[in-house]
Amino acid sequence: MSEALTIRKLTERVASGDIRIPAFQRNFVWEPDQVAFLLDSIYKRFPIGTVIFWKTDNRLTSEKDLGRFTLPEPRRDYPVNYVLDGQQRITSLFSVFQT
Repeated sequence: MSEALTIRKLTERVASGDIRIPAFQRNFVWEPDQVAFLLDSIYKRFPIGTVIFWKTDNRLTSEKDLGRFTLPEPRRDYPVNYVLDGQQRITSLFSVFQT
């Protein structure tokens, strides 16, 4: 069983470069009302689905930014977590709650 990922932990991991977007992912396409619905679901404690990461020590040769945010380089001695599912939700939450 995987641990729960709080919004704070998620934004910290994105900001540190630990969570990255592989180039094969589509671009961020959510409209503001979709982001609002996500936040409303979180407020109402509705399930918002799972996110799937690929944790690897191997860096892909091509990556994407997280929506309009440029991701920092991760620490060299730490594996990278590539988003396989959940990019729209992660990008939305990061854009709203970034520190």
